[in-house]
Amino acid sequence: MRTIPFFVMPGVALSHLREELEITEGDQRAKLMLYRYGQRCGRALVESYGLECSGLNEVKSIIGPVWMEAGLSRIRVEASEETEMMVNLEDSLEAKEGNTCDFARGYLSGITSELTDKRFEVDEIECASRGYLSCVLQVYEVVDNLKPGRHQELETARKYTLESGYSYLIKEEIPDQSYDIFADAAKHGVPSLCVTREYPEKVKEVHSLVGTPFLWLSMDQEKSYSRDPSNLAFIYSDIKTFITENPGCIVLLSGLEYLTSQNGFTKVLKLLQHINDKIAVTDSTLLVPISPLTFLEKDLKMLEKELRSF
Repeated sequence: MRTIPFFVMPGVALSHLREELEITEGDQRAKLMLYRYGQRCGRALVESYGLECSGLNEVKSIIGPVWMEAGLSRIRVEASEETEMMVNLEDSLEAKEGNTCDFARGYLSGITSELTDKRFEVDEIECASRGYLSCVLQVYEVVDNLKPGRHQELETARKYTLESGYSYLIKEEIPDQSYDIFADAAKHGVPSLCVTREYPEKVKEVHSLVGTPFLWLSMDQEKSYSRDPSNLAFIYSDIKTFITENPGCIVLLSGLEYLTSQNGFTKVLKLLQHINDKIAVTDSTLLVPISPLTFLEKDLKMLEKELRSF
């Protein structure tokens, strides 16, 4: 079993972290980032123990001792069904001065998801900071749209063979070859994730990518696979999770020009550097198609330095 070091964050440190995030990111982004951070902390804690459960009934019996490690609050499971659980938090460290339990929600989501190997999200129904006696959280299972589906694997040899463990920069005005490489890998059984500016349903149809998970870079947040292009931390978190859970995978990141227009080149370059590191340590592959004429020469040189040219 792999041992993961961890520490318990003092309540005042969590409060300071929230304040800084609200100043730099705004209230809503701060809530989301605390939630996502809590998820990663919860997952890491469970992984360090090597625990697993077959369902929420088992989670109910062991959640108390696991939860106590963080010292966030006292926890009590009020009700539990096959796909849903209601939890009561008393004396929450977060529920003060109008703040909601965003880190705690994420922490509970991460613990439950890692224990069951399913995706559970958590909503706060009532919060003590809003005048209620305690905080009530709803834990519910959702279909994980980042889980690679099953393709009918082709028996023919792969058309493209790229050395794994590297990220590739593919210069083309229309990313036809990039999608061709990606689809070739997906149809030969390689776990695949497509991050794209194009509407996923059209991409699936054109390239026959049934079963491949997608993230759509779009301001339209009505779709479950939509991701706000200005929220690079959220996008990175999803990509990182997929790569970590599917070593040897292939990821297509199409729409770098759009991400750059929304965030600036420096932030997008940092995103690529972080993804590149995960690609290297998991022996995976990243494809990044770009239109060279849309980038400044100095920015293009930086991309060429960070990624292999295909």
